[in-house]
This record gives sequence, structure tokens and C-alpha cells, in this order.
Amino acid sequence: MKADPTLIPGLIEEAIRWTTPVKHFMRTATEDTELRGRGIAKGDWLMLCYASGNRDEAVFEEPYQFRVDRTPNRHVSFGYGAHLCLGQHLARLELRILFEELLPRLKSLSLDGEVKLTQATFVNGPKRLPIRFDLV
Repeated sequence: MKADPTLIPGLIEEAIRWTTPVKHFMRTATEDTELRGRGIAKGDWLMLCYASGNRDEAVFEEPYQFRVDRTPNRHVSFGYGAHLCLGQHLARLELRILFEELLPRLKSLSLDGEVKLTQATFVNGPKRLPIRFDLV
């Protein structure tokens, strides 16, 4: 990233796809339909698993590889359609500024302990992320 900051936008999108901040949503089918050979009746409850969608082999080539050069990167981390997260643009902006300002100042960066994730049913994220770094 330091050698080629033009990769930062791809890093951001891939990091968002990889971590998938929203875990899941429940929705109710509004009409009878079929999806991949499975019947869904009007009124059925559907659980939308965002992490699963972001690893869909039909959508992503090598879905279990972290690739900053992934294009297109049609992840569903912020939802889709009418339920698209309004804060998505701010999240991307904050990540871009973080990487643009932090990377030039770092000599090295590594994990320095066990990572702990939040224990929540709706959103996902780090609760503890110990790092070790050296500045330039």
C-alpha cells in the first residue's frame, strides 16, 4: 500500500467485504418466488446472511482470498437496494483518510496479541485488536 497508494480504494472495498460489518437481517417474502430451485412462499421469513453473500462463489472469483485488486467488488456489506446503509459513504471516507494519513508514517505494523470480536447478533467488529507499530 505504501508503494502504491492507488490500491487503497480496492483495499477498503475488500476489507469491508472480508469483515462484513452487518451480520444478518430478517425479511418477509412479499410474494411467492423461487430462488436457485427453492420455493419461497409469501409470508416466509428469510434470513439474509451478509458474510455468506460476500463469499458466494457465483459472484466472487476466489471468494476466500483477500484481494485488493478484486474488480468488480459487488459485496453486500452495507445492504442493498432500499435498505442500503446511509453511513456507507462516511465509513469509506474514514477508512480512506485513515490509510492515506497512517501508511506514510508507518515503518512496520503487526498484530500483538489475540484479536477479539464483538459478541453481537446484528453487527460485527473488533472489540480488541492489539497492534505493534514502528513509525518512520
